Amino acid sequence: MTASVLLIVVPGVLVIAVGALVIWGMTQRYRRELGLKPERQEKTQDVSFIINAFQDVTRQLKEKEKELERLRSLAEQRADNVESYTENILQCVTSGVITFDGNGLAASMNRAAEEILGLERGSGLGRTCDEIFGNGDTCRLVRETRETHILSRRMEAELLRNGERIWLGFNTALLRDRQGITLGVILSFSDLTEVKRLQQQIELKERLTALGEMSAGIAHELRNPMAVIAGYLSLLTRKQDETGQSIIRDIQAEIVGMNRIISDLLTFARPTSLNRTVVNMRHLLESCIETVLQARPGRPSLSTVLDISDIMAPVDEVLMRQALGNLMQNAVEAMPNGGTLSVTMQVDKYLTIIVGDTGPGIPPENLKKVFLPFFTTKDEGVGMGLALTHKVVTAHGGRVDVMSTVNTGTKFRVVLPKE
Repeated sequence: MTASVLLIVVPGVLVIAVGALVIWGMTQRYRRELGLKPERQEKTQDVSFIINAFQDVTRQLKEKEKELERLRSLAEQRADNVESYTENILQCVTSGVITFDGNGLAASMNRAAEEILGLERGSGLGRTCDEIFGNGDTCRLVRETRETHILSRRMEAELLRNGERIWLGFNTALLRDRQGITLGVILSFSDLTEVKRLQQQIELKERLTALGEMSAGIAHELRNPMAVIAGYLSLLTRKQDETGQSIIRDIQAEIVGMNRIISDLLTFARPTSLNRTVVNMRHLLESCIETVLQARPGRPSLSTVLDISDIMAPVDEVLMRQALGNLMQNAVEAMPNGGTLSVTMQVDKYLTIIVGDTGPGIPPENLKKVFLPFFTTKDEGVGMGLALTHKVVTAHGGRVDVMSTVNTGTKFRVVLPKE
């Protein structure tokens, strides 16, 4: 090889070698910068796998979270539906239902319970049994059920509601969850006041019927001998001086009084025949009040409180005037030193007339006797007025009852059908 050729080839080889080295170095540098070495590629692949797996798990967790949220919402909706369903059932029940929690506080109360007890909506919640019913048999039974876990039998108790005594029939049961854990006590009760009044009216009617039959026989047996005595007294009057005639007149006056009593007995025993007409009850009541007040001249004045309206009712005007007049007369006589005579009328399914006074009241032991013939606590009178009133009202298909508090006053309530 010639020198000129060598001069060309050697530099060319050197240039090629240098170029190859430069290219190789640049390639390695580029690979390092891009992390493309084999071991770095493996590490990059591992990191990518972990990131992808994490993202997949996160996505699945979010899907599960959405599913749990849907199930929770569904469960809450079902619980609300069950609670609403139970609440609707309780509100439709005519008996009163109250639940007491473990601390003895009212946790729930249906509408019937509030109406029976005369409570405003929701005002009984959070109160103890004693605060709602007072310290009586009802709360004693609730405490015993909570402490002994023994169900109670049906019982009855008397309760004071807004100044009026009512009768309740009640029983208790344990309130448990699905696991059988005791949560409190359920008290269920119903208003027996009307049933008790009806029972009392029936018992009184039976007693009065028997007494009327006996009274009729006695009256007939007495009237004939008294007529004979009156005849002999008329004969004796002609043969006596002034002193003797005065004595005979006194005897005759007593006979007249006895005849009046016998007439009342016969009236009481005789079946009542009604002559019904449509009567304006306001006019009838005002007429009775005016008659009663006019019959007490010179006595301490009475104030009257009237709440009556123009209500037409089919009654026997003569008998109803006598019956209501007797009630007002008794009210006036119960206030010899003055007071307040109240007459109110209420109209719903029935026509209710309440005659009240502010007198001394009637002792509890006498309340069941006031409608019996000849029962009276007054110095004058024979005790037939209320018995006749009771008879007239029951003949009209109604009832009459009495409410009284000693040292406060008395109210007689007459309930009549409107038609």
